Amino acid sequence: MQPLDVLKQYFGYSSFRPGQKEVIATLMEHRDCLAIMPTGAGKSLCFQIPGLLMSGLTLVISPLISLMKDQVDALLAQHIPAVFINSQCTLEESRQRFSEIRSGRVRLVYISPERLQNEFFTSFMQSMPIDMVVIDEAHCVSQWGHDFRPGYCAIRPWIEALPRRPVVAAFTATATQKVKEDMMTLLGLKDERVFIGGFDRPNLYFRVVRDVDRDSFVLSYLARNKGDSGIIYAATRKEVDRLYKEIKARGYAVGRYHAGMTDGARKKVQEQFTFDKIPVIVATNAFGMGIDKSNVRYVIHYQMPKNIESYYQEAGRAGRDGAPGECILLYNRRDIMIQKFLIENSVHSPEQQAKELRMLNAMVEYCETRHCLRRYILQYFGEKPSWDRCENCGNCDQEVVKEDTTQIVRSICVCIDEVKGRFGMTMVCDILKGSMTARIRHYGFQRCTSFGMLSNYTAREIRDMVRQSLEDGFVQQSEGQYPVLSLTADGRDVLKGRKRAIQEIAVAAEKEPAARPVRKKKAVSESIDEEACRPLFEVLRSVRMDLAKKEHIPPFVIFSDATLWEMAASRPVSEEAMARIKGVGEFKLHKYGWIFCQAVQNFQTTQE
Repeated sequence: MQPLDVLKQYFGYSSFRPGQKEVIATLMEHRDCLAIMPTGAGKSLCFQIPGLLMSGLTLVISPLISLMKDQVDALLAQHIPAVFINSQCTLEESRQRFSEIRSGRVRLVYISPERLQNEFFTSFMQSMPIDMVVIDEAHCVSQWGHDFRPGYCAIRPWIEALPRRPVVAAFTATATQKVKEDMMTLLGLKDERVFIGGFDRPNLYFRVVRDVDRDSFVLSYLARNKGDSGIIYAATRKEVDRLYKEIKARGYAVGRYHAGMTDGARKKVQEQFTFDKIPVIVATNAFGMGIDKSNVRYVIHYQMPKNIESYYQEAGRAGRDGAPGECILLYNRRDIMIQKFLIENSVHSPEQQAKELRMLNAMVEYCETRHCLRRYILQYFGEKPSWDRCENCGNCDQEVVKEDTTQIVRSICVCIDEVKGRFGMTMVCDILKGSMTARIRHYGFQRCTSFGMLSNYTAREIRDMVRQSLEDGFVQQSEGQYPVLSLTADGRDVLKGRKRAIQEIAVAAEKEPAARPVRKKKAVSESIDEEACRPLFEVLRSVRMDLAKKEHIPPFVIFSDATLWEMAASRPVSEEAMARIKGVGEFKLHKYGWIFCQAVQNFQTTQE
C-alpha cells in the first residue's frame, strides 16, 4: 500500500497538502527529518501514515495528555491501532496496553517525555522493534523557545540507548533560527532533511482592535456568533476568572482553564469543550498547545501576548479544518506594562530577559502597524510575500488614502535630531505633544524647537504618526530593554528638505470595530453558498453530535465542519456520492455514510 492509498482509505482525502508528501517520503526512506509546519498544515498525518506503513512500532512523544487522548481517539475511531500511556492510566489499563504493544497489535504509542525516565518503560521498549520516534512540539527542547520543557532534554540519550536506532522525526509549528538549531542538535538528528512549510494560513482573518471596551466587544461578538466554537485568551488567572464570570452571568455556556485549577477541573472543562458541550472557553496560555479540536471558529486575545511565536500558535488553533476562522487581538498599551512585569518577574537571566523584551517589542509593532497584518507575521518568520496587501486582514480591509505628510514627518525628525537619538518613543511623543513632564523639565526639553510642534494632535495620534514613520523607513528603533529612536538616511533627507513624505493614512471607519462584519472577505468556500447551505449544515451538525454522544468521542472526530459544509452543498444521497466528499475515508464511509445520506434525503423531503 502506498501513502496516498492510506490517505484516501483512512482519512478521506485524494491529495496531500503542501509539504506532506515530501516529509512522508523522507521518513519512508528511514531518514531523520525536522518539519516546521504551521498549525493546521496537517503535521499529524506526516508521521501517522508512515507509522501505519512501517513494520515496527512508532513512538510519539507529545507534551500534553489531552493532545495524546485527542489523537488516539481520532485514530481508534478509524480502527487504526493506537494507545497512549500516561499518568492518567490505571494500573490495569497500563497492563492491558503493554500487553497489546507486546503482541504487535498496536502501531502507534503516545507518551509524554517524562515517561522516558521510567525504568520499566525504558526496559520494555528496548525489547520492542521501534522503527520511528516522533517528537511533537519539538521546540520544547530549546530554552530559546517559548515553551521550554526540561523533559525533552532526555529524548536524545534515551534514543541513543536503544539497541537499534530508529528514524527520528521532529515537528513544530513555529521556530526561530536559534530554536531550529537547538532542535537539530539537542534531539540528535542525523543526516536530517529540514522542511519549512509556508506559514501563511489563508483561511484565517487577522484583526487588531485598539482601545475599545473589551468586555463589551467580547459580549457583542459572542452574541453574533452563538453556537460557534471559540477560545478567548487572557494574560492572567485573575482576568480569566473575572471574564469567565462575566460571560457566564450573561447566559452563555462557557468554561475556564488556567494553572490555578485542579487537574480534575481542567480535564473536565477541556473535555466539555472538545465534545462541544460548551462552545466557548476562557483561558490563559496554559491551555491549548497541540489542541487537536478542528472546528474552532475564532480565537480572541483579550490582551496582547508576550511574543509573535505564542500569538501565532494560539491564534492558529482557529480553522484547523480549513474552514474560515477569525483571529482577533484586543490591544491597549497598558498590555505592554503587564507583559514586561511578567517577563521581569519570571525570567532571571539578563540575556534571556533581553531576548524576551526584544520579542515583546516585535509583538507591539504587530499591534500598532497600519500595514498588512498577514505580511508582518510572514516576514517575522522569514518569509517574503510577493504582495504588499493580503486583502484578508483588518488592516487591509481599512480604506486608505495617500497624503503628503511631509510637515508631520519633518516635525518628528526635528525632535529626534534635537535629542541626539538618545531617547525612545515616549519621550519623543511627549516633546512633540508639549507635555510638561518631570523628565522633560529635568532635561530642559521644553526649550527644544520641536516642543509642542504637534500639540493640536492627541497623544495616541502622535504615537501612530511616529509608528508610521518607523514603518515607512524615516525613523529607526534600536533593540534592547530601552529602545531609542534615530533617523535613517531618508529621515535626514526629509529633515533637510530634500525629500517629501507620502504616506498611506487609514480612513476612520463609520462603524465601531465590534460591529464590523465577521469574516468579511472569507466565505466557507468560494463554491459554497453559506446562507443557502446553513439549514442543512445545522441538521448534519446535529446528527454528528448525536453520534458523538453515543460513541463518547468528540464530534470533529466523526467529520470536520469543512466536510459537513461540503455535504450540505453537494447533498449526497448515495454512498458513491458520499465517497467523493473530502474527509470521508473508506472506513468512515461504511460506518457513517448511510446515516448522513439518510439525513440529507430526509431534509430534502421536508423541503419539497
